Amino acid sequence: MRMKKELFLWLLLGVSLSIAAQSTSDSVLTLSLSEAKAYAMANSPVIKSSALDVESAKKKIWETTAIGLPQVSAKYSYSYIMTLPDIYKQFAAMGSGGSGAPVNLDDLRTTSTLDVTVSQLLFSSSYLVGLQTSRVYRNLSELALSKSKQDLAESVTNTYLLVLVSRENQRLIDSIYRNTQSILESMKSMYDQGFVEETDVDQLQITVNNLKNTADVIAQQVGIAERLLKFQLGCSFDQRIQLTDSLSSLATNLADPSLLLQNFNVTQQVDYQLLETQAKLMKLNLKLNQSAFLPEVAAFYQHDKNFNTKAITFTPPDLVGVQVNIPIFSSGMRLARVSQARISYEKALINQQQAAQSLQIGFEDAKAKYLAALNSYTTARDNFKLAEKVYNRSWVKYREGTISSVELTQVQNQYIQSQTNYFNALLELNNSRTKLEKMLVPTELSK
Repeated sequence: MRMKKELFLWLLLGVSLSIAAQSTSDSVLTLSLSEAKAYAMANSPVIKSSALDVESAKKKIWETTAIGLPQVSAKYSYSYIMTLPDIYKQFAAMGSGGSGAPVNLDDLRTTSTLDVTVSQLLFSSSYLVGLQTSRVYRNLSELALSKSKQDLAESVTNTYLLVLVSRENQRLIDSIYRNTQSILESMKSMYDQGFVEETDVDQLQITVNNLKNTADVIAQQVGIAERLLKFQLGCSFDQRIQLTDSLSSLATNLADPSLLLQNFNVTQQVDYQLLETQAKLMKLNLKLNQSAFLPEVAAFYQHDKNFNTKAITFTPPDLVGVQVNIPIFSSGMRLARVSQARISYEKALINQQQAAQSLQIGFEDAKAKYLAALNSYTTARDNFKLAEKVYNRSWVKYREGTISSVELTQVQNQYIQSQTNYFNALLELNNSRTKLEKMLVPTELSK
């Protein structure tokens, strides 16, 4: 009876785990475009890695700061003298402290000491420069994180739209394929009855075969686009996703030219700020090499405790001192390093100036490309709507018998080509707009 109960419990546990696993695999991740970008910011490995770099830079600041704070170290040592020198024997013969009392030589063989040292840096120009450098390095890590977020938002936006376009393209091609397949079946029946020629059937069969190949290729493209989006989101490839934003609503937002009226501030661009921070680092490197000519001053206190009171020691129990390191002569090595650092700093300033001009030109180019893409999209959209109307009317005419299947196929090919042109124009419009938006969005450190 007990074995039956245990078996029942194990079966119940197995069923529960199976149901839980099934519910997990059947869960659907529902995302709008804004939710997809937020999800990627929280789960993307790229963002997590950049965030860890920022945390590491913050720890580096404290590491550098701690150099100028009091330092305490302790050292314990134990030693045993295997062969006593003659001076120890003479000391033992004299008696402890000169009183004439005998001294046991074995008491002189062991030494057990504890040294405690407290030091404090009083002045060091290189320490001050290093502290400033660590803070600038943290800013550099934060800028890198901001750039990673902007790049990821752009990638997710492009891929999100790509998935929607691929799915819509697949839907339209599948619909055309099914309709053409239906025409082919009807034409084969008419051919069996002698109403059409075999050439017409073969010609339509070629069209159906081409549509089948196109549908298979688009199905593969849909799968690749979805996996790319999942990769950017930071979720498993097995995770099912549902995109809630419609293609028409996103297309309407993309075709809004008001973005062209916004002002461009080059100093708020992350690429410019990265070069600006690099210039700051080069300037600090120049200061660091110049500080090599200045002395360093540190104070220390040392306490020595010998646990063997009978042992011979010449180390004072308490010691206070000041240590000054003064650079005197290096045969021009320090001067050469300063010159190299100054050249690097000047080059960084030149790169920063060139970046400002390049970004300004890039912004004007992005505006021109977006305007051109907007015009191309408008034309492709209108042509697609017209081609769809012609295609629908041609279907009615074909059913009424006023046009042939060959004419319907020609209209169909025109419709497919206009559909391809429309989707390509929409993707190009999205790519040009996201690039322009990224240039207009200030970094998080500039807000």
